[in-house]
Amino acid sequence: MKYTSTRDNTVEYSFEEVVFEGLAPRGGLFVPKSIPKVDAGTLESWENLSFPELATEVNTFTLVAFQESSKSLLVMKLFIEDEIAPEDLAELAKKSYATFSHPDTIPLVDLKNDLYIFEIFHGPTFAFKDVALQFLGNLFEFFLKRRKTEEGITVLGATSGDTG
Repeated sequence: MKYTSTRDNTVEYSFEEVVFEGLAPRGGLFVPKSIPKVDAGTLESWENLSFPELATEVNTFTLVAFQESSKSLLVMKLFIEDEIAPEDLAELAKKSYATFSHPDTIPLVDLKNDLYIFEIFHGPTFAFKDVALQFLGNLFEFFLKRRKTEEGITVLGATSGDTG
């Protein structure tokens, strides 16, 4: 999967480059060069997967059987493709969501009359940001190890104040 910028679609970036850059040059946002298509049968086959299983496979649309892999992996694989091996991606998702307090990671709760809501507060800080940032931190660590560098990175975080 290649990515481009909302300000300049002539330059392509890898998933790893996008992870480390954060924002695209000239104030743009990174977007996938193309949006993966998922057919109805594939969506149905994902219906009963756990969150970490869903995150794993979305490249070939066939489930790879990894023990304790997760739903989020299937979706992530669509946008990462072969930049991270499936077994490594499964381990990243398992590690990222192991600290969540609910067995379903982000459970889908039926409020009433087919009105559903995701509970996205079961992460270690009880904030919705945990869903993405637990994985992102592990991605940084994975890519730095793969680069075989002793250098660290500095992550500057900001909040809109919506979580305190």
